[in-house]
Amino acid sequence: MQKVILSNPTDFDGEIAIIEQLLMEESLIFHLRKPDKNLKQLEDFLRSIPAKFYKKIVLHSHHELIKKYNLRGIHITEAIRQNMDETVMSNMIKLFRNRGLSVSFSLHTLNAIENLSFKADYVFLSPILKSISKTDYIGAFTMDELQFFFQVRKSKTPVYALGGIREENSAFLKRIGFQGFVLMGAVWEKYFQEENQNDK
Repeated sequence: MQKVILSNPTDFDGEIAIIEQLLMEESLIFHLRKPDKNLKQLEDFLRSIPAKFYKKIVLHSHHELIKKYNLRGIHITEAIRQNMDETVMSNMIKLFRNRGLSVSFSLHTLNAIENLSFKADYVFLSPILKSISKTDYIGAFTMDELQFFFQVRKSKTPVYALGGIREENSAFLKRIGFQGFVLMGAVWEKYFQEENQNDK
């Protein structure tokens, strides 16, 4: 099972040191998602991470930074996919894949996995379980529905579970058919809890 960590969307004190510590795990993939940062802000954030870890980092925005930094690849969100011309996206994906970079997508329905018209290294499917970080965000699929999908699907694209996932769920997710899992709230919540306790 591939393990992916998705960055906290907003910055917090000590974040870079924690990211460095997380990136020490050998097979980890780290997705850098900072939706409110402009190009310069994201580049500054990236430059604060040691370059030896860049090959583990996938960008969710400002994909042009791939030209300057030796990163793992790009992630295409639902918003990007809906707003970009399909031919432009196809050409962009071919360019990145020809350079040996990974291309992944965020998807939210089982049909979207089967009907994805671009070659992907893997896709995130969400939400799977009740979100840890968003109180009103619940799972969109039954476990039976997911298990059946993995038994009959035609697509061979690896699917990673996102939404409410903790590391201890990994064996259960593998039995259902997922090839990987994505951690976000499960990783960052403990640092915020520690920070709150230190403030008391």
